[in-house]
Amino acid sequence: MGLHVQLGHHLSEKCYNPQPSSSDDFVVIDVHGVHEIALDFCGSASAQIRYKQLLRTHWYPATTSDPRTVATFTLLEHFHVLSFESKVSAYEFYHSLARRNNNAGLLDIRDRYSAFMHMVHEWRHLRQLRHAGRGHDSAGVNATTAGELVVQCPACPHPGKNILQGWEDKVPLSLRWKYALFIAIDANFRLKWKAVSSDNVDLSLNSVWVYFVVTQSVVCLQLAELEAHELEAGTNVSLHTDISPSRLITTGIDLQDQQQCLKLDIANASLHPTDKQKTTLQTHITTLQRRLDAWAHIQELYMPAVSQLHH
Repeated sequence: MGLHVQLGHHLSEKCYNPQPSSSDDFVVIDVHGVHEIALDFCGSASAQIRYKQLLRTHWYPATTSDPRTVATFTLLEHFHVLSFESKVSAYEFYHSLARRNNNAGLLDIRDRYSAFMHMVHEWRHLRQLRHAGRGHDSAGVNATTAGELVVQCPACPHPGKNILQGWEDKVPLSLRWKYALFIAIDANFRLKWKAVSSDNVDLSLNSVWVYFVVTQSVVCLQLAELEAHELEAGTNVSLHTDISPSRLITTGIDLQDQQQCLKLDIANASLHPTDKQKTTLQTHITTLQRRLDAWAHIQELYMPAVSQLHH
């Protein structure tokens, strides 16, 4: 009884070697709910491997080996858009689907939430690769380089796209300020989520292909190399004799790290610290504040608009 699906053939064709799915407890997650169906794969010699039979039906399998759970392409596309527009969590979305089958709670519904999360994770990864055109590279997905999946900021200057190619030779020196790239440091309170898990429990599929592409030390090295190249080419536009734009950025990153360390020291301080501990902590606070004030003074030189934010 119930729905019985045969894969590997058109609706009008008959399969002469049907092979039931393992334990015959196949689960399909769709926009209409979480459904248990009977499903047969095609076992003929010319048949595709099982997960490919599912993909040809627009069903995304939770695993490529002995799949027992799938999500329809329609569902994955629906949740992908919904997660951005409504900010609904995957947990709320999945259990809302489960309630469409059994809102009274009288029947047991197979829990496929973990499998659903795996499929969503892989689906978003594939969409990123598709958006970047990685499927058309003859070298394959593994040839993707660091940062290649990043969506570039349309407001930032990109030679040949939104500014002239070779603008350095075509724009007068008095107008070059229009082509400057302003880099600001802002607080990102969601960035701490990146450190919640690790690849051991939640494997990243594109850790260096999107935004987190380099470490802090690599950033500092690249800025130093860029400054050396500008000095050699005679295009350096430093407004301070001792502090260059790259030095301003690296110092700001270093100060941010020191702030985080200081917060940890304050949080870990005992309820009844000794006079020596109080002195050490206060010295760190005072020293850091002086460095921040000095950095902010140089920042106003390179970013005049920042001074207006303090008034």
